[in-house]
Amino acid sequence: MDSEAPVGGKRRGFRFWRRALPFLIGSPVILFVAGNLCLSSPWSCRWIATKIERLTGLEAHVGGATWSPWNGASIDAVELLAPAPLRAALKEPLVRIHAVRPTPVWRAWLRGRFEVRSVELDTPRFVLPVELLSHLARSVPPAPPVPPPAVAAATPPPAVVQPGPPVATPPVAVPGTPKPPPRPAPPSRPTAWLRLKNASFAIVRAGPRRTLLEISKTSGAIPIDGDSARSDLKIGLVSALGNEVAAKLTARLDWTPPLLSMEPLEAEIGGFKWMLTSIVSAAGGLPLQIEARLPRQTLAALALPFDGQASAEAVAANGRFRGLLLAPGTWQGDFVAESIKPTLRLATRETKFDRGSAVTVLRRGVISCVDARLVGDEFSVLGNAVLLPDGRAAGAVRLVAAPETVEVVASRIFPAIPGAPSLTPLGTPQRAAFDIEAFGNLSQLYLRLGKDGPIVKLKP
Repeated sequence: MDSEAPVGGKRRGFRFWRRALPFLIGSPVILFVAGNLCLSSPWSCRWIATKIERLTGLEAHVGGATWSPWNGASIDAVELLAPAPLRAALKEPLVRIHAVRPTPVWRAWLRGRFEVRSVELDTPRFVLPVELLSHLARSVPPAPPVPPPAVAAATPPPAVVQPGPPVATPPVAVPGTPKPPPRPAPPSRPTAWLRLKNASFAIVRAGPRRTLLEISKTSGAIPIDGDSARSDLKIGLVSALGNEVAAKLTARLDWTPPLLSMEPLEAEIGGFKWMLTSIVSAAGGLPLQIEARLPRQTLAALALPFDGQASAEAVAANGRFRGLLLAPGTWQGDFVAESIKPTLRLATRETKFDRGSAVTVLRRGVISCVDARLVGDEFSVLGNAVLLPDGRAAGAVRLVAAPETVEVVASRIFPAIPGAPSLTPLGTPQRAAFDIEAFGNLSQLYLRLGKDGPIVKLKP
């Protein structure tokens, strides 16, 4: 007996699935392509840029965006522009990133929570003009007025304190005080990472474009949240005023929530062996502290302006910076340096001193060198200076020696002085002073050469 022939209903069902199957297979591909075309559209880029502007307060541009289930999202060609008053002088944006690639936690996204496991910044460049720092520093309540710099008085210089080994202090037990119960350990969470690929950071002057400090060719992973972790950050090059000062540094990072610290880093910077440490907290504003120590060592030779050169039997220094990273008005810094038996060479004249020292502080955006000196039996140099947040600067330097010696030195440093240098008489005829006053701003400084002497423009 022949099998029963297929009925019309079965035939129609087979034809439906045969026609629908290619559509069902191709629809994810179509949705993927259509979704990425939508993300790359000008409307979508403007929407993403608006979100970034609300977060940063700066005008943002986005070149495009893509998404895939296996690689996550990528926001390409991200730029944050400088405030409008600085754009004419600063041509490049404050931030330029080739691509931002967050790695999402899909389970959290499906539940409506935006969580990422890591964020990769591909070739980011951060440019910070000192003019912007001055503007941010002025946003805090005004600091007390800074008096004009005066010629330093002959007070003993501060000494650089070399830190010694910490002294362990046993805890004091109070009888009858119950011990607090141990705090429960926080729940474990996967470590979140900020991954840098070929990053660079520069501090520049916006007017006559000049790079003051630049850290470039930096790559590595920085733990920023979740469980404790350790990592290495590779720094390829550090330069100041266009000159290389350090290269191929490795910073070892330790993340113990909520603190990210850098283990002591021994680096040769500008020919000196420094010891650097830092720590930052994940609290609001990102509290930051950086310490630098120059162990006592010999200063072979150091080039100075006016064709000068300095050397010393020994130099040492301590520096500390602290404040909220996102609030420049809270930044504070202290730097103390000293030298033993320094030697100063100007042109063909060499002068030896017994000691030298300098004390510089940063408060509310004001940088003050409150005392700097080179003291010797026959010749001394005293001075101080101040730099205000708006860029204005002033300073004073006094050369003290026998009148004939001061005249010779002043004439060699400033050969264009018309006539004999104008000296300041002191309490004894065996000593006279040549005073140099500096005033102006970061773009242009002027010098008054001697008491009631001529004013000249300083050429950097």
